[in-house]
Amino acid sequence: MSAQIETKLGKDTRMAMMSQFLGFMLDAYDMALVLIMAPILVKVFTSPHGSAAWQYITIIFTYSITMAARPVGSAIFGHYADKIGRRALLVFTIGGVGLISLLSAFMPTQAMCGVWAYVIFCVLRFVMGVFFGGEYAVGHTFAIEHSPSKRRGLVGGFIQSGFPLGYVFASVVFALISHFVSNGAMVQYGWRLAFMSGIMPVILALYIRKSLPESPEYKKNKAMGKIEKAPFFSMFKPPALWDFLQVFAFMTGLFLTDYSVYGFLPNILTLGGRGFDTTTYSLIYGFALFMAFLGYIFYGWLSDFWGRKRLTMNYCVFLVLFGVPSFYVLYHAAISRNVGLAVVGAIMAAMLKLAWGVVPAYLAERFPTRRRAVGVGFGYSSGALLGAWFSVYVWWAHRIPAIAAIEKQDMWLSPAVVLTIGAAITFASLLFSPETRKIELSSVGVATEGSPVVEVAISR
Repeated sequence: MSAQIETKLGKDTRMAMMSQFLGFMLDAYDMALVLIMAPILVKVFTSPHGSAAWQYITIIFTYSITMAARPVGSAIFGHYADKIGRRALLVFTIGGVGLISLLSAFMPTQAMCGVWAYVIFCVLRFVMGVFFGGEYAVGHTFAIEHSPSKRRGLVGGFIQSGFPLGYVFASVVFALISHFVSNGAMVQYGWRLAFMSGIMPVILALYIRKSLPESPEYKKNKAMGKIEKAPFFSMFKPPALWDFLQVFAFMTGLFLTDYSVYGFLPNILTLGGRGFDTTTYSLIYGFALFMAFLGYIFYGWLSDFWGRKRLTMNYCVFLVLFGVPSFYVLYHAAISRNVGLAVVGAIMAAMLKLAWGVVPAYLAERFPTRRRAVGVGFGYSSGALLGAWFSVYVWWAHRIPAIAAIEKQDMWLSPAVVLTIGAAITFASLLFSPETRKIELSSVGVATEGSPVVEVAISR
């Protein structure tokens, strides 16, 4: 195959990229609203009793519920995507995300039904997480399998960049709503308008996905009779188990680093009313995520030349060195309400997130076609099993006397500590990983596991 063919992005590849870019953007848009509107949702769903820090943690906890539900969706939808094909489930997952987004706009409040409002909110967040897990498993695998081998990093970085861009759009929409609606009205109905707006990207994504052909890698695998009977369970049989455990540690570390940034920037920038106002902080937050959007694409592209493993190990060292300084700059900007310094801090915060640009390509290159969808989806989401509870870890770090003496009531150092721990975990996991940049997807797992026809039962 010529270099020209290997690097060209054909029509199907571009459509698959845009389809998953929109799907992942919607994923982020919904979840970003929970974080960005946390100061509002505290008044909508939580009891007025208790400390402000504890009330904020209870809302962030619902974000963690959504993240922890992802492995369920990845296991279910990824399993069947490897058995019956990727395309058949693309419409179903994005439709489910859109439906839950709409239902979220009509939830009862704490004033209406007391603690049940919070319970209902948690249930919806869990169901949303199930669909998000399926969306990643099916959509990301589908897009990478449509990609030319020398552009998988770039393609992966682009579709992954839909996540920070979803946060940008959520920030802009919330800023617009909060600009035209008073704080009291935001608590009354403004948050409902924000959730309702999440249905808009679904229509375009559904239209694109209905016209896409099946994954070429899946069709090849099916034609060769290499469809596994139980793709999910086969991941836990050695030697495949060791690959999964390495990916599990890799993703756990990334989740800890990433959501220490995502989850606590709003709290750091607002400082319970002592920092930036709602509109200003949401725009600063959106700017940080826009810079991350550009950075994801660049990082994915760079991994096509440097390699996934080498680039990311060096990046983890960068996180350890610059994590705490970045959080301190943001905290100092909020205390002084210095917008210029906050912009510098936002750029620094964006630089703490770039490794996610390599994730789609790297995960696809770690699992064979016969269980790639469930491997990519569950491997990605499994990191949330421990990593999603970052709010609990930050609360724990906040209560360590030495840290509490420095940050006092403002949690800025504690999330930086959790970020540093996450970077160390990701670095350690890569010590047990091969370099995957030049590998052919059809050859993944063949050398170590033998012929899949012999190894597992075949479903015809």
